[in-house]
This record gives sequence, C-alpha cells and structure tokens, in this order.
Amino acid sequence: MSETYNWPRMTYGAALDRIVRMYPDRELLIFYRDGQSRRYRSREFLDEVNRLARGLLKLGVQPGDKVALWLANLPECAVAEFAIAKLGAVMVAINTRYKVRELEYVLRQSDATTLIIMDRFLDIDYEAMVRSICPELNTCRPGQLESKTLPQLKWVITLGDEAPGMLTYRDLLALGDDPALVGALHRRQASVDPDDVVLIQYTSGTTAFPKGAMLGHDQTLRNAYIMARRTGLDENDRVLSAMPMFHVGGSVCALLGTITCGCPLYTTATFDAGLTLRIIEEEKITCYIGIESMFYMLREHEDFHRRDRSSLSKGWTTGSVEMLKMVADEIGIEHVVSLYGLSEASPNVSIGDWRDPREKRLTTMGRPQPGVEVKIIDPETGEPQPAGQPGEICVRGYNVMKGYYKMPEETAQAIDSEGWLHTGDRGRLDADGYLIWLGRIKDMLRVGGENVSALEVEDVLFGHPKVAVAAVVGVPDQRLGEVPLAFIQLKPGVTATPEEIIEYCRDRIANFKVPRYIRFMEKFPMTGSGKIQKFALREQVITEMKQSGLI
Repeated sequence: MSETYNWPRMTYGAALDRIVRMYPDRELLIFYRDGQSRRYRSREFLDEVNRLARGLLKLGVQPGDKVALWLANLPECAVAEFAIAKLGAVMVAINTRYKVRELEYVLRQSDATTLIIMDRFLDIDYEAMVRSICPELNTCRPGQLESKTLPQLKWVITLGDEAPGMLTYRDLLALGDDPALVGALHRRQASVDPDDVVLIQYTSGTTAFPKGAMLGHDQTLRNAYIMARRTGLDENDRVLSAMPMFHVGGSVCALLGTITCGCPLYTTATFDAGLTLRIIEEEKITCYIGIESMFYMLREHEDFHRRDRSSLSKGWTTGSVEMLKMVADEIGIEHVVSLYGLSEASPNVSIGDWRDPREKRLTTMGRPQPGVEVKIIDPETGEPQPAGQPGEICVRGYNVMKGYYKMPEETAQAIDSEGWLHTGDRGRLDADGYLIWLGRIKDMLRVGGENVSALEVEDVLFGHPKVAVAAVVGVPDQRLGEVPLAFIQLKPGVTATPEEIIEYCRDRIANFKVPRYIRFMEKFPMTGSGKIQKFALREQVITEMKQSGLI
C-alpha cells in the first residue's frame, strides 16, 4: 500500500493557527471534569492560548526556558502546551501521580524556571507538595522565589485562588490582555524554528530516576499526523481519549493528532468508564484511544450493553492479540490498530493502517512510519537479524529524540554513531515488514500504560531501615497488564510485614510504582557474576500465583 503524507514542517503555533484559519467556528476541544463539559471552538481556544502566551511573555519567559506543567487533562494543560510552544520555550511534562521526591528531581534536573500546577485534584494537595520543597513561597511575593532547593525556579502559577508566593492562572491571563504585547508575541512566534526542542518528556529507564527525552516541534507534529492518518482520521471524525497529557500519548498522539487533522478531541480529566460510555453515545464518537486496562473496564461496566456504541469504528491501543480481538468484536471498534512506540521516538515507531487486513491489525504493531527505519539486531553481537528472527528493536529516522537533557553519556548509550536508537525492547519483523513486539530487554515494567523502572522502586526499598536486599519484577494483572512484585531480604534480627513495606513505598513514589505484592526471601538465586536472577524469581512466583489462583 503506497503512502503519501504531505505534512509541511512547522511549529506548534503555526499548526494551531492553521487549523483555526481552516475551521474557525468548529468545536475543537471538549474537556470533561466531574461529569460536566467545557467546550472550546477553534477561535476561542486560540484566543486563550495567545492570552496565556502573552502573560508568560510578560513574566519574562525566554526562548529555551523550561516551563513545567503539573496538570491533569484540564483545559489549562492544552492551552499551556501551545502557549509555551509559541514562545519558543520548552514544556516539561510532570506526571500528576508523582510524589514530592519525584517532583523535586524533575524540577531540578530540567532547570524549570516556571511551574504551573493544580491547587487540588482527586483529594491531593498539589500546592502543599510544592511548598514542602520550596517553603520560601510562604514569605515571598509571586515571581520573587529564592529557593535553596530549586534556585532556578522563580514563578509558580496555580489554577486555584490567591496563595502566598504564587500567581493565579486568572491573573496570568489578565497580564496577557496588554495590547502592547500582541506584536511582541507575533515576533517571538515567528522566531521559533520547527527543529527547536518543544517538549522534555521524562521517561523511566534503567537508572534510578527518569531521563528527559528532548523532542522537537516538527518531529512530534509529523509523528502525530501520520499516526492519525493511519488510524483513519479526517476532519469528520470525533475522537475521545483519556490518555494523560503529561504523557506523549495525550500531549502528542491525541492532542496534536486531532489538531493536525482538524477533528474535535474529547478528553476526560481522569478515566471513568461510565462517563466514557456516556460520551460515546451522546457525542457519536467515531474513534476511541486508550490503553488495555481502559478497554477491559469499559466492557465490564454496568452501562456497557445499555449505551449505544454504534458510531465507533476506529481507534488505537496496545495489548495482546486476545485483547485486540475483544476491542474489535465486543467494544465494536472494527478497524482498531495496534502500535509500538516510546518517548524517545516522538513517540510512534510503527502503527497499523486501518485499511490493513484484520489479521495484521490484530497480531502486529504495523509497519514503521514513513521516514522511520527499524532493524532487529542480536543484542549480544549487534548483528542484524533476518525476518522472523527475534532480537533488539533499533530505530532510526526523523522521530528519534534529540537526546536526554543534560545526560550526554546516557544519550550516547541509547543512540549509536550511525543514529540508531537502541530501544531495549525485543521484537521481530515479519516477511511483510510488520513489527511484532515481544517484550522488554531492559529491566522495565509496564503498569496500566505507565513505564516503571524496577531500579527506581528498588532504590526506594533500599531506603527502608529493615531492608537488606530488594529485587522488583513484574507479574501479570488482568486490569493493569502488569504490576510490581518486590522480593525482600530483611536485615538480620528484624521483622516486617508486607503492609509495612507497601506503606513505606506509598509515601515516597507514585501509586502505580508501589509493589502490589511483597515476598520475603532468605536468599536469592544468583548468576555466576553475582547478580540476582530476576527471570528465575519471576518464573517461580508466576507459577505459584497460577497455582493459587491469583492470576
């Protein structure tokens, strides 16, 4: 099947301006929170983006400055993404499930000068967490923060009401009403290059803390556009997504994908199966995108058979062949496609085409995007593998990240001298050039769509005063796909309960990283070089869990 995707090189600002010129009065973005919707027509959305961009300009945000967003799928998150981009600044996306320790690391490592946060969300006090890192906020004026912990951070903007040391989002928008800033914004936007970095996406790796993948305007826009077209989207579709905008799945694949195609995007602040089914029926949604656990929760919801889903025909996800068949046959997304990607690849590497034969769409991750090469190598020798032979997936093309922010050694380890990104994932290419993903070579878990570094969880466990040795593996879970299980060897002469260990982790890392199960060990199976044999531990515990009916 020949493919032609004529997406011109441009910036986020130019892409938004383009779609507003084409469809000025069309509904572009519809946000749901607490069951209520907030709807933006194209022109209205652009107006708020420009107001926020001018407000940030007034604060002194410069090209290349890092502006961190700690926001859920709220209108302000999408507005900020484009406003930051129009200024030539860089968005730093922060997972809303992070705890203080993780937040502090990302803000420091990214050199963020400005932070935009929610006040409260899902009973979590985000302002309080920021104040615990920067207590100087309690006594300073907005914009005059002098933090010992984060010396580069100057502005904290809250979506809530007035708070000591913080500027409100409302007041920031009001700053953007100054007519003298209109020309300044126009000039700033015109100076931004499509190859400039627009996003630092933190991705868990084999190090104890995440690495910031630097992605550019053109590569993410182009990537999202090709994804959308292969999914079958055009201006007549209606897309529903609960993919979080602090991930590339939400900020790039969903938001940019619909912006480039001119179709409206409906999104929810958090995933809610009942609300999702309601929106599909009421809004006649044609395309739904989500992760494996979301589709299972839709099918199991009490409204599943009562709500009309006949408008659905398109969508993308990742998961097992059985899950994809369920999505096609039971959910009713006849042309569902599967995909493979990672943050370091902007993020998509390969995706099925909605016109592909059903077998290919359900059993492979499609062909590589145009402009993207994939090869499979023997991870030991580096030699290319023929079709059908498994090995490490390597990627080269327009979509490969510009590197990890301030991590040259890690960048050199990930991208070789010939430009190949070594993903650490296992896969194979079939005779027709379709990619099949087989798992991870890296010590990584995939929990409900979230990447979790086993090393990061182990690092937290080692901080417990009773823990001598810790090893974390992933075990199957029907709802989340995989969850962490921690093997613990205690220090001599002490005792502990699984609940005690879990509670210790819960206070220090995001909930999805907290081990679901704890197994205490007297000794570990070891390799000849003295490393814990995690594969043996995992095989042993999965066998035991199957025998006991846990999986």
